[in-house]
Amino acid sequence: MLFNATISNSTLKIRNSEAWKKYLSGLSGDVVVDIGKRKANRTTQQNRFYWEYLSIIEKETGEDANTIHEIAKRKFLPPQFVTIKGQEYKLPASTTKLSKQDFGFYLDKICSWTGIEIPKLEY
Repeated sequence: MLFNATISNSTLKIRNSEAWKKYLSGLSGDVVVDIGKRKANRTTQQNRFYWEYLSIIEKETGEDANTIHEIAKRKFLPPQFVTIKGQEYKLPASTTKLSKQDFGFYLDKICSWTGIEIPKLEY
């Protein structure tokens, strides 16, 4: 489970403290706490670029961009597992959770898979 937090003067402040408390109440015994710097998620500019790239793939393959998006998520991103009332569900990963760097790697994988070049950014 991931929780967003801020550290200031060696003090950890959880952003959604109610959800944090609820989550902790369901745990007991030994746990592992993994804290690291937050990675910058992909930007809205990267998202626009991604959908432009998918539309290029759509034009070249005849397959809908949304379908390509769904296939690529399942092919290249690890699934997310969620447990609700003891039942585990497998969900496709979301590109919104990727860091900027990982999003670049994801585009490279789509390029290799489809054989369609990633367009060059024009500045």
